[in-house]
Amino acid sequence: MAQQLSFEDYAARQAMQARDIGMIEAEFAEALVSDFGEVAYAAICHVARRQAEVHVDDVLRFCKVKPSHPNAWGAVWMRAIKDGVIARTGRVRPCLSDPGKHKHQYPIYASGVFHGRAA
Repeated sequence: MAQQLSFEDYAARQAMQARDIGMIEAEFAEALVSDFGEVAYAAICHVARRQAEVHVDDVLRFCKVKPSHPNAWGAVWMRAIKDGVIARTGRVRPCLSDPGKHKHQYPIYASGVFHGRAA
C-alpha cells in the first residue's frame, strides 16, 4: 500500500529534484564553454590534500576560474563527495571571500585524502 507524502516531504523531494536538474544543466553548459569543472575539482583536491577540513573560502583561494553559470560549482562538489575526496560534516559557516555569495552559509567538509604529518 502506497503511503501518501506530507506536503513538507513532497516539497523537499521536489526541491532536491530541481537542485539536481539545475546542477546537471549547469555542468553541461560549463563543459561546452570551458574547463571550469576540471580546474575547480583540482582546487578542491589540492585543498583536501593540504588540510583536514575544506570550505568554499579555502577552495576559492586556489580556483581563479569563474563559472559561466553559478550552479556549476554544485556538480563539482558532488563529484568530490562521490570520489571520496571530501565528506559532509553537517557543519556550515558563511562564505567571506566572495562578496557575490552574500555571506551565505556553506558546508564544511572533512577531507578524505588529508594525511597529517607524522610527529
